[in-house]
Amino acid sequence: MHSNITLKVRILGSGTSTGVPTIGCNCPVCTSDDPRNKRRRSSILITRKDNQENIVIDTTPDFRSQILDAKVSKLENVLYTHTHADHCHGFDDLRAFYFFNKTPINCYLSKELHPEFKARFSYAFTNTGYKGTTPQVELKETPNKPFEVIGLEVDPVRLPHGTMQSTGFRFGRFAYITDFKAFPKRSLAKWKGKIHTMIASGVRYKPHPTHSTVSETIQLFQDLQVKKGYITHLSHDIDHRRDSASLPPHISFAYDGLEFEVVT
Repeated sequence: MHSNITLKVRILGSGTSTGVPTIGCNCPVCTSDDPRNKRRRSSILITRKDNQENIVIDTTPDFRSQILDAKVSKLENVLYTHTHADHCHGFDDLRAFYFFNKTPINCYLSKELHPEFKARFSYAFTNTGYKGTTPQVELKETPNKPFEVIGLEVDPVRLPHGTMQSTGFRFGRFAYITDFKAFPKRSLAKWKGKIHTMIASGVRYKPHPTHSTVSETIQLFQDLQVKKGYITHLSHDIDHRRDSASLPPHISFAYDGLEFEVVT
């Protein structure tokens, strides 16, 4: 595993579970003309610039359109944060990569969620008699310790999210976490001062029972001494232009299609 690798990160989606616009809603954000208020479900693409190997974190229900917009033709690895529908229900579209690359995709998921994942997508893991192509994947365990993906050391962190745990990931000086209510103190001490750029969810300003809010995520960035923070998984409560003015200078709201580079 190597350091000083340049990664290109693309925000595939920056929205909460309903996406924005929300179906049936006529609020100012859902009817906004600002493209930064058009939010597909939350996911990112990570590309190693030296060899163009890709990692996607979460296959959302918008996965097909996200991948087409990003012009991705090959994919080696998917890291799943958890099994809520807005983070995994684009799984079936992974089968398209097998049409051309003929290589199974490594899908990483915490071991305790394997049974639920296999039950949701049973046709991909059992012989149902279906004659068409199903997603060709290798379902792997996300360990509770650092592991390697495409030559990168990935440091996972388990995060409380309602009745389950979500998994966040750190790639050297870059980290991505979503769908969490709090950040464990032990991991805070381990990651503090090591992250240059971080994407983390902050669903809205009002309190939420299972998600970090915008103010809580800002505080987390400060506690971790993050140099540049992006807040994602945004609901229609957040207007990009209006609410950006209240953020600290080193923190921004994510938006679909945003790209940046970071050195691990």
